Amino acid sequence: MRRIGIVGAGPAGSAAGFHLAARGFSVTLIDRAHFPRDKVCGDWIPHAALRELESLGVDAAALPGATLIRGTALASPAGLETFATLARPARCIRRCVLDDAVRDRALAAGCTPLLRDVRVGSDPLLDEFDLVIDARGAHTAAANAVGLRAYWRVPREAMTTHERACVRLFTDAAFPRGYAWIFPLDDGDDAVRLNIGVGMLRSDSRRGHTVTDFLARFETRNPMLRRLAPTAVGRERPIGCHVGLGGWNLHAADDNVLRVGDAANLADPLTGDGIGNALRSGSLVADAIARSRDAAEAASRWRRSCAEHFGPEHRRALILRRLLQSTPAKNAAARLLRASAGARGRLHATLFGEAPYRALLLPDA
Repeated sequence: MRRIGIVGAGPAGSAAGFHLAARGFSVTLIDRAHFPRDKVCGDWIPHAALRELESLGVDAAALPGATLIRGTALASPAGLETFATLARPARCIRRCVLDDAVRDRALAAGCTPLLRDVRVGSDPLLDEFDLVIDARGAHTAAANAVGLRAYWRVPREAMTTHERACVRLFTDAAFPRGYAWIFPLDDGDDAVRLNIGVGMLRSDSRRGHTVTDFLARFETRNPMLRRLAPTAVGRERPIGCHVGLGGWNLHAADDNVLRVGDAANLADPLTGDGIGNALRSGSLVADAIARSRDAAEAASRWRRSCAEHFGPEHRRALILRRLLQSTPAKNAAARLLRASAGARGRLHATLFGEAPYRALLLPDA
C-alpha cells in the first residue's frame, strides 16, 4: 500500500500529503482549482492550527498579511461584551495565502500535483491508487451549516490598537443558533481588511431568515460596524460557503476512501472553526495509514483515531451549544463572565481555540 491519491489540496489534504510523502509514500495531490485560490472563512488561525503549521514547517508569522492577535471579545444578544487576553498571541491570515503555503509544503515534501475535477467513487483515475483520501471540503459531506463572508477595507486610524488586534464573536436573538464575527487583517501600512461574516444552521434558513438576511442585519445593527461604515474605502461582495459541523458520531471512512477535514464533518459544532481540526486530521490520517498493512486496516485505524481525537470534543461542543441556545441563556452567561474572571477566561479560551472544551466543562479533570 504505497500509492495514495488525495482529492482536495486544501489544508487537510495537503497536510496529509506532506506527512505521507515525508514517510516515503507516493502521493498524488489532486485539485480542480489553480492555487492560490480563495477560501471563504473567517481567516482566524487559532493555536491548535498554529501548532500543526509548525509541524509542516510553515512559519505563520512570515506569511504575507499575517496579523498578530492578542485579544478576544464575546457579545451576547443584549450587547453585553466581555474581553480576554490570549495567553499566547495568535494570527489572522487570509486563507488564499495560508492554503497556498500548506500546499507548497506538500509539494516540497514530494507530492505530485494534478489539476483535475475528480468525483470520488466514480472516477476511474482513482482505481490507480491503493488508497484514496477525500479532502474535498464540506460541500462533499453532510453540509449542515452555511456561512457568508464580506471584506471591508478601512483606514488604520479609524480603529484603535486594541480593535486591530482583537477577534470578536457576536450572537443575535433573531438568529439564536447562529453567530457573527469581525476579524481584522493587516492590509498594508495604512489600512485594515475586516473579515465580517455570519454563520447559521441550514435547517434554520427560511424566507426572510437566511444567512443573507443575517449579514445585512449584522452590518446595519452592530455598533462597531456602524461607526466604521462611513470610513470604509472598499467593501467586497459577500461570498457564501457550506460548513460541515461535527455531530455526535463521526463517519470518517468507507472501504478504501478515508475522509479528512470538512469532508469528514470535523468543523467545531459550536463555533464552526475547522482549520485546526483539518490540519490535525491530515497528520493523524497519515499516521493511521503508515501503521497499516492494507486499505481495510487503514480505514479501521482512521475510524478509531477520529473517534478518539475528535469525538469527545465534538460532543462537549454540542452539549454547550444546547445549553447556550436560548437568548436568556446567552445573556445570563455574559453576566456570569463579567462577574467571574475564571469563567470568562475558560470560555474565551475554548471558543477561540486556545483550550479544549474539556477544560471548560471539566476544569479540575
